[in-house]
Amino acid sequence: MLVNETMKNQYKIMGLSAPAPRMTRAAAFLLATALSVPVFILLNGIAWLLG
Repeated sequence: MLVNETMKNQYKIMGLSAPAPRMTRAAAFLLATALSVPVFILLNGIAWLLG
């Protein structure tokens, strides 16, 4: 089963069909920030130890 096949399922809420969930720009920004800040700190710490 592919991931796209499961995302194409139509969800029924109170008899109405709801669209599949998708990531918003705000969620993408928060995810990118949450990943980039620790990597930045880690790489600077390595550079400080080796430099």
